[in-house]
Amino acid sequence: MNYFLYNLISKSKLLALVSLVVLVCSVSNAQSSSELRGMTPEEYALALDIKVDDLDNDTYVKVNDGQYVLDRYDMKPPYYITGDSGVKKRLDLYKLTERATMQDLGMVVFVTDTKANETFNLVIPNLKSDGKVWNMYFDDIHQHDREQGDVALKMSYVLSKELAYLMQKANGADVSAMDEANSDYDFCFPAAAKVTLYDGSQKNIADVQPGDRVVTYKNGKKLLTGVEEVSVHQKHSIDLARVILISEETVTASTSNTTQSEVRELLATPNHPVLTAEGKKSIAQLKEGDVMYYYNAMTQSFEKYSVQLIYQHYKTTTKVYNLGTSEDSYLVDGLVVMEK
Repeated sequence: MNYFLYNLISKSKLLALVSLVVLVCSVSNAQSSSELRGMTPEEYALALDIKVDDLDNDTYVKVNDGQYVLDRYDMKPPYYITGDSGVKKRLDLYKLTERATMQDLGMVVFVTDTKANETFNLVIPNLKSDGKVWNMYFDDIHQHDREQGDVALKMSYVLSKELAYLMQKANGADVSAMDEANSDYDFCFPAAAKVTLYDGSQKNIADVQPGDRVVTYKNGKKLLTGVEEVSVHQKHSIDLARVILISEETVTASTSNTTQSEVRELLATPNHPVLTAEGKKSIAQLKEGDVMYYYNAMTQSFEKYSVQLIYQHYKTTTKVYNLGTSEDSYLVDGLVVMEK
């Protein structure tokens, strides 16, 4: 056995050990080992081909017509690591879950070369996965090491950090200081945010249930959509932004006319996406003059509202909510918002 091969195998053993311990810790919080099934070779191949359009904003991604879900691991920001090559790599960690059983099948790590802007997937199976699937993982690690170098070492570093985090958390230590930007990956609304139902009435988002029918917007028209799930996130402090909007009719009215300003406001985490005339934008990306869409229940039509003021750090809360709908959008305080 030559030194190069020995070095690869040694790194793989280290990576396997760290991966196993991290996965043991992560799945133990959600389900017992008796309930857990392994990832199949077919699911491994599927996970290798998953694409996430926007790693900065897409923290919850439906896969294979909703059969599986990618959920950003512990809502954590990406790791950035520069190795001997001098090229910074970005690593984003997502859990892969089967929606029907809510079983965690493993983890998908998106590794991005920030210089070339190219991304490949590494798929870590869960503990009950067959040895054949684990060998697929090791083969991929070897292949990427041969092509790019330092992949196994970078993964070992990331997973070792996560292991240290989980051990401290399991021992009851306060790990809040270790979380970078507590609201970085919470795409949600406060409990009192009003969701518009199919009949035009409104309900606090905290009271919405799967199966409720709500109003959304598509191609300029009102559309009814079903709520598939309600996500709840709780932390000691979550930032909320405030957006103030005025009716476009008021903005464009002649100064010689007397008009009454119709003012709307929206409270949400700064990174939650909303629908604008220019397309999907996070609240943090909004600028004065951007146009959003407001549903007028009296006329059952959508009106244009122009952004006037944005307070990125308006207040904080401890619990936020988000809806998953069949149309990937819904109304909050009358305004069209998108899923995270």
